[in-house]
Amino acid sequence: MNALIKRHPGNPIVTVNDIPERANCVFNSGAAVHGGEVVMLVNTWVSDWTPKFLVARSSDGVRFRVAGENMVRPPEEYPYVQHEGIFDTRITPIEGSFYITYNVASRLGGRILLARTADFSAIETLGYITAPDHRNCVLFPERIGGSYARLERPNVGDAGDIYLSFSPDLIHWGRTRLVLERNTRYWESAKIGPGAPPVKTEAGWLIIYHGCRESMNGFQYSMGAMLLDLADPARVIGKLRDCLMWPEEIYERVGQVNNVVFPTAALRFRDEDELMIYYGAADTCMGLATASVSELVSACLEDGPLS
Repeated sequence: MNALIKRHPGNPIVTVNDIPERANCVFNSGAAVHGGEVVMLVNTWVSDWTPKFLVARSSDGVRFRVAGENMVRPPEEYPYVQHEGIFDTRITPIEGSFYITYNVASRLGGRILLARTADFSAIETLGYITAPDHRNCVLFPERIGGSYARLERPNVGDAGDIYLSFSPDLIHWGRTRLVLERNTRYWESAKIGPGAPPVKTEAGWLIIYHGCRESMNGFQYSMGAMLLDLADPARVIGKLRDCLMWPEEIYERVGQVNNVVFPTAALRFRDEDELMIYYGAADTCMGLATASVSELVSACLEDGPLS
C-alpha cells in the first residue's frame, strides 16, 4: 500500500451484517457530512436481489447505524428492469442541499440519475442527466465560472476516460472536455473513472478516482489521486504516478466482484487535514482509509501533471 494512505483497522466498516434485512452485498456507497455526522447512502442488494438505498449515520465516521427504509425507488420505464440494478451513489453538498448521482443500468446502457435531499429524511428524484451510456458521475461542490460542473465517464466499449462538463441548472449539460485518458500507467490502463466528489484545496481540486488494469483473470480496480486547476478543472496540474491503493486485504480481493477498491467519498470530518476516504471493496462491503490532504496535494504536485 502507498505510504500516503492507511486502512482503518476496523475494516470493513459496513457489511451485510449491518443491513436490517437479509442481504447479499453492500457496495460503492456515497457519503457526506451532515448534522455533525457522516451520512452514507448505502447501496445494497437484498436477498432476492432487489436493489435498495438505505441511510446510515455515524457520529465517528466508522460505526454506522443503518436504517431499514428504502429511500429511492428504481425507475419504472423501459428499458430498466429490477435485476439490472441501481448503484454507485455519490453525494455532493451544493448551495444548501445534498445532490445525489447514481447509475441506472439497463441492457441499452447505463444512465446517471440525479436526486436531491435536504437532510436525508426524504429524497426527491430530479431525473436523468445523461444519455446512454454513462457509468460514473460526480458533481463539484460549487459553481465554476458561474456554472455547475461535473466529472463523468462515458462508457465506450467497456472502457472510458474522465471528462468535464458544465451546466446552468444541474439538468442540462454540455461544453464537455477531456480531463484524463486511461493508460497513463499500467495500473489504469484498461479504464478510469471519477470516484469521490472533488475536494477543494488552496492548491486545486483534489480528485480521488479509480483505475483498472485487465489481466487473464479479469479487472483489478485501484485508487488514484490527481489535482485539477481551481479555475479550469479540465487542466491536470498534478497526478500521482503510482496508485494510491490497490486490493490487498481479503475483503478487497474476494467477494461479489474480486479485486476491487472503488472510492466513493472523500470527506473532511473533524480534522481539516485528514481525508476520510470511503470505498467499496469487492462489491461486497465498505471500507475506510485515511490520508493527509496536504500530503496528497504535495505528492500530486511533486509527481507533476504528466505521469
